[in-house]
Amino acid sequence: MKLKLFLMCVIAAASASLVAKDLRDAQDSARVLSNPDKGWYHHYYDNSLGKYLGSDESIASIPNMHHLFLRFAWSFLEPEEGKFNWALIDDIVGKWYPRGVKVSLSITCNETGIKYATPKWVFDAGAKGSIVKARWGDEIVEPQIDDSVFMEKLENLHRAIAARYDGKPFIVDMTLASIGNWGEGHYSASSHIKVPLEAIKKHIDLYKRCYKKSRLTIGDDWIGNNLDGGDLEEGRKYVVKNGLAYRDDSILVEWHYFAKVNKGKDSLLRPEFFDDIYPYAPGTIELEHYKSTLKSGSWKGRNGSEEGAAALRRALKRAHCTYLGYHGYADEYARDNPEFLREMANKVGYWYFINSADFDPKTGRLTLEWENRGMAHAFKRYALFVKIRSCDGKFERVFPIASADNRKWEPDTPVSETYAIPVGDLPSGEYAVSVLLKKTSPKGEARPIELGFKEELRDSGGFYKILKFGK
Repeated sequence: MKLKLFLMCVIAAASASLVAKDLRDAQDSARVLSNPDKGWYHHYYDNSLGKYLGSDESIASIPNMHHLFLRFAWSFLEPEEGKFNWALIDDIVGKWYPRGVKVSLSITCNETGIKYATPKWVFDAGAKGSIVKARWGDEIVEPQIDDSVFMEKLENLHRAIAARYDGKPFIVDMTLASIGNWGEGHYSASSHIKVPLEAIKKHIDLYKRCYKKSRLTIGDDWIGNNLDGGDLEEGRKYVVKNGLAYRDDSILVEWHYFAKVNKGKDSLLRPEFFDDIYPYAPGTIELEHYKSTLKSGSWKGRNGSEEGAAALRRALKRAHCTYLGYHGYADEYARDNPEFLREMANKVGYWYFINSADFDPKTGRLTLEWENRGMAHAFKRYALFVKIRSCDGKFERVFPIASADNRKWEPDTPVSETYAIPVGDLPSGEYAVSVLLKKTSPKGEARPIELGFKEELRDSGGFYKILKFGK
């Protein structure tokens, strides 16, 4: 009886020191969070130098605008051999990077509206090519993609680009764009040729030789549209072996969205490709040209409510999407789809909430239940800090939590983690516990990660107050 009474007292004393709080009432899932390494992107220089530029104000108004996708022909960047028009990139970087918007590069060798996307001087130097008619009637010159002169000049181009931009903090990635219409890896709008595996490997190897620091991204059609059987499997493995990311161009395209064979696939042709890279690299999704979706009916109603939005949500989730491009003019897309823009600004990539917090001031053990309500895990590790501050302001300490790893917080799978906080003996009084998740970077990109809490819980340093203890 005495032993039972003793144990009851011990349990009661331990329970008395534990402070537990359900934080769901403090959450805010409507507010758009401005977070790094995820979000919307805008197609700038979309194949030509005049398409989808729009106004600076309209682009800047897109919630959580992450980067500008600069896709244009090689001949624009290097009109004469060894003479580069770097202003096409530098002017954009100079204007947008100070606003926190990065750039992604895609320098193409084949355009359906430009005769010499690969510069004429490359062919004048002896590179082989063919004159073909593009789908819309324009005559274009397609380079023979494994020609030795073409490959030599192409590598010189990318060595020059890499020398200037590889690894720079404002560069999101370099997209492989040396094969196919618009760099997408297929020739469905021109010659309809299929590219053999060995040629694809040579182009991947070329980019890998040139870019040692920046992430490389490849269109899924490079592999999926050209290869089958054993070559297809080998191509998929080669992408993973070389650490490439995937992008899919273009979701909601009419020919696939309305095809009978596509029932239930939501125009994401190869979800398994995105599964291949998900352990190590983000997925990028390019939507079909916005005006084309309106014309075909694959997007209908405000925010796609009548057609398109539900299917797109499923496709984005299945692709573990981190970067999403609306592929049109910013003002038009924002006018028609304001709620969808806000929704996806949060949902693509990671989106963190804390559902509950338990803290024992005597032992310093803090347990948090994290929930990622986004579409992907994060691909960069952020630093977690816990702050203990007395309500009278006389005591404050910040503790780094080395054991936390946000990359392990998968979507739709709440994770409870317990951290040891070396608080020591605290003076009597009332205290607040706050948490901060932060991107730290030697490149000057340090910034707090916004969590799904009401704004008033966050202080000027980015810490969120989650509970109080003491008297």
